[in-house]
Amino acid sequence: MSAQEKLRALLESQPVASLAVLEEGSPAVSLVPFVVQWDPLRLAIVISDLSAHTLALRADPRAALLIHEPPTPGDPCSNHALPRLMLKGTAQFLSREEAQAQGFEARYRAKYEIAEMILGLADFHFCQINPTSGSFIQGFGQAFRLSGPNLDQLEHLTPS
Repeated sequence: MSAQEKLRALLESQPVASLAVLEEGSPAVSLVPFVVQWDPLRLAIVISDLSAHTLALRADPRAALLIHEPPTPGDPCSNHALPRLMLKGTAQFLSREEAQAQGFEARYRAKYEIAEMILGLADFHFCQINPTSGSFIQGFGQAFRLSGPNLDQLEHLTPS
Protein backbone atom coordinates (compact mmCIF):
# COMPACT_ATOMS: atom_id res chain seq x y z
CA MET A 1 0.00 0.00 0.00
CA SER A 2 1.41 3.41 -0.94
CA ALA A 3 1.87 6.13 1.68
CA GLN A 4 -1.05 8.11 0.17
CA GLU A 5 -3.33 5.05 0.32
CA LYS A 6 -2.26 4.31 3.90
CA LEU A 7 -2.91 7.92 4.94
CA ARG A 8 -6.38 7.89 3.40
CA ALA A 9 -7.19 4.50 4.96
CA LEU A 10 -6.07 5.76 8.36
CA LEU A 11 -8.38 8.80 8.11
CA GLU A 12 -11.33 6.73 6.94
CA SER A 13 -10.96 3.84 9.39
CA GLN A 14 -10.09 5.29 12.79
CA PRO A 15 -12.98 6.18 15.11
CA VAL A 16 -11.34 8.82 17.32
CA ALA A 17 -8.67 11.50 17.22
CA SER A 18 -6.79 13.31 19.94
CA LEU A 19 -7.78 16.97 19.75
CA ALA A 20 -5.26 19.55 21.01
CA VAL A 21 -6.45 23.06 21.83
CA LEU A 22 -5.25 26.08 23.77
CA GLU A 23 -7.29 26.31 26.93
CA GLU A 24 -6.71 29.64 28.68
CA GLY A 25 -3.22 29.75 27.14
CA SER A 26 -2.22 26.21 28.10
CA PRO A 27 -2.28 23.10 25.91
CA ALA A 28 -5.13 20.66 26.52
CA VAL A 29 -5.96 17.35 24.83
CA SER A 30 -9.15 15.32 24.55
CA LEU A 31 -10.52 12.45 22.46
CA VAL A 32 -13.13 13.21 19.80
CA PRO A 33 -14.97 11.11 17.22
CA PHE A 34 -14.53 12.50 13.70
CA VAL A 35 -15.58 12.12 10.09
CA VAL A 36 -13.75 13.15 6.92
CA GLN A 37 -14.65 14.93 3.69
CA TRP A 38 -12.32 15.35 0.70
CA ASP A 39 -11.60 17.87 -2.05
CA PRO A 40 -10.44 19.74 -0.03
CA LEU A 41 -9.71 17.69 3.09
CA ARG A 42 -11.81 18.68 6.11
CA LEU A 43 -12.68 16.84 9.27
CA ALA A 44 -15.74 17.33 11.42
CA ILE A 45 -16.10 16.59 15.09
CA VAL A 46 -19.29 16.70 17.14
CA ILE A 47 -18.68 18.41 20.46
CA SER A 48 -20.73 19.57 23.41
CA ASP A 49 -21.10 23.13 24.68
CA LEU A 50 -20.31 21.63 28.09
CA SER A 51 -16.81 20.53 27.00
CA ALA A 52 -13.75 22.58 27.86
CA HIS A 53 -12.40 22.06 24.33
CA THR A 54 -15.53 23.67 22.85
CA LEU A 55 -15.01 26.81 24.91
CA ALA A 56 -11.33 26.77 24.00
CA LEU A 57 -12.05 26.51 20.24
CA ARG A 58 -14.60 29.32 20.43
CA ALA A 59 -11.94 31.52 22.09
CA ASP A 60 -9.06 30.44 19.80
CA PRO A 61 -9.81 28.35 16.69
CA ARG A 62 -6.30 26.91 16.38
CA ALA A 63 -6.31 23.14 16.83
CA ALA A 64 -4.35 19.99 16.12
CA LEU A 65 -5.50 16.42 15.64
CA LEU A 66 -3.54 13.20 16.13
CA ILE A 67 -4.98 10.11 14.49
CA HIS A 68 -3.23 6.75 14.82
CA GLU A 69 -3.64 3.04 14.45
CA PRO A 70 -3.98 1.10 17.69
CA PRO A 71 -0.77 -0.48 19.02
CA THR A 72 -0.23 -4.19 18.51
CA PRO A 73 -0.33 -5.96 21.90
CA GLY A 74 2.94 -7.68 22.71
CA ASP A 75 4.92 -5.78 20.07
CA PRO A 76 7.55 -3.70 21.92
CA CYS A 77 8.32 -1.70 18.76
CA SER A 78 4.76 -0.93 17.71
CA ASN A 79 4.46 2.35 19.59
CA HIS A 80 7.58 3.68 17.81
CA ALA A 81 6.51 2.57 14.34
CA LEU A 82 2.79 3.18 14.78
CA PRO A 83 1.23 4.76 11.66
CA ARG A 84 0.02 8.20 12.70
CA LEU A 85 -1.12 11.48 11.27
CA MET A 86 -0.80 14.89 12.89
CA LEU A 87 -2.81 17.77 11.45
CA LYS A 88 -2.71 21.45 12.38
CA GLY A 89 -5.62 23.65 11.41
CA THR A 90 -8.42 25.94 12.42
CA ALA A 91 -11.86 25.18 13.77
CA GLN A 92 -15.08 26.47 12.26
CA PHE A 93 -18.41 25.82 13.98
CA LEU A 94 -21.14 24.68 11.58
CA SER A 95 -24.88 25.01 11.83
CA ARG A 96 -26.79 21.75 11.52
CA GLU A 97 -27.88 22.85 8.03
CA GLU A 98 -24.26 23.47 6.97
CA ALA A 99 -23.22 20.08 8.35
CA GLN A 100 -26.06 18.42 6.41
CA ALA A 101 -25.24 20.30 3.18
CA GLN A 102 -21.56 19.33 3.39
CA GLY A 103 -22.41 15.68 4.06
CA PHE A 104 -20.89 15.60 7.54
CA GLU A 105 -24.11 14.64 9.29
CA ALA A 106 -24.76 11.69 6.97
CA ARG A 107 -21.18 10.47 7.40
CA TYR A 108 -21.42 10.82 11.19
CA ARG A 109 -24.69 8.87 11.29
CA ALA A 110 -23.17 6.11 9.11
CA LYS A 111 -20.00 5.83 11.20
CA TYR A 112 -21.37 5.96 14.77
CA GLU A 113 -24.26 3.89 16.11
CA ILE A 114 -24.81 6.43 18.90
CA ALA A 115 -25.21 9.31 16.41
CA GLU A 116 -29.00 9.53 16.67
CA MET A 117 -28.84 10.07 20.42
CA ILE A 118 -25.87 12.48 20.30
CA LEU A 119 -27.32 14.57 17.49
CA GLY A 120 -30.62 14.76 19.36
CA LEU A 121 -28.97 16.63 22.24
CA ALA A 122 -29.20 20.42 21.95
CA ASP A 123 -25.72 21.09 23.34
CA PHE A 124 -23.86 19.11 20.61
CA HIS A 125 -22.60 20.88 17.50
CA PHE A 126 -20.56 20.08 14.42
CA CYS A 127 -17.16 21.73 14.30
CA GLN A 128 -15.15 21.53 11.10
CA ILE A 129 -11.37 21.34 11.35
CA ASN A 130 -9.71 22.84 8.28
CA PRO A 131 -6.17 21.42 8.09
CA THR A 132 -3.41 23.81 7.07
CA SER A 133 -0.43 21.47 7.49
CA GLY A 134 0.41 18.01 8.63
CA SER A 135 2.84 15.16 8.98
CA PHE A 136 2.39 11.44 8.48
CA ILE A 137 4.46 8.62 9.94
CA GLN A 138 3.88 5.38 8.05
CA GLY A 139 6.53 3.50 10.08
CA PHE A 140 10.26 3.50 10.79
CA GLY A 141 12.07 5.67 8.24
CA GLN A 142 8.78 6.62 6.62
CA ALA A 143 8.07 10.17 7.79
CA PHE A 144 6.39 12.66 5.47
CA ARG A 145 5.50 16.34 5.41
CA LEU A 146 2.04 16.88 3.87
CA SER A 147 0.85 19.58 1.48
CA GLY A 148 -1.86 20.17 -1.11
CA PRO A 149 -5.63 20.68 -0.70
CA ASN A 150 -6.11 17.08 0.46
CA LEU A 151 -2.72 16.99 2.22
CA ASP A 152 -1.93 14.06 -0.07
CA GLN A 153 1.28 15.46 -1.53
CA LEU A 154 3.91 13.73 0.58
CA GLU A 155 7.49 14.88 0.96
CA HIS A 156 9.65 12.11 2.42
CA LEU A 157 11.69 13.44 5.35
CA THR A 158 15.26 12.22 5.66
CA PRO A 159 18.06 13.04 8.11
CA SER A 160 20.25 15.97 7.07
